[in-house]
Amino acid sequence: MEMRSPLSRVRGLGAAHEGVAHWWAQRLTGVALVPLTLWFIWAMSGLLGADLAAMKAWIGMGQNAVLLILLIVAGMHHAQLGLQVVIEDYVHA
Repeated sequence: MEMRSPLSRVRGLGAAHEGVAHWWAQRLTGVALVPLTLWFIWAMSGLLGADLAAMKAWIGMGQNAVLLILLIVAGMHHAQLGLQVVIEDYVHA
């Protein structure tokens, strides 16, 4: 016979209390990706037909390199957060 109340049996089995941080991270990366993606599309439209040397020179410029790294990091982190939500919500173990 179990002498514990239903509340004491489920304590510690609820939410992980990380949902708000995860939600904010997903929104912030999404908002950061908007101007970064627009910049990337604009920059690539100017490099249409450029050869490999021109592309390397463009990437070698400091501002372009930093923005490109930010685009890649924000995009990968946003994708990881989104896939984590999909797996947690829809993939049943």
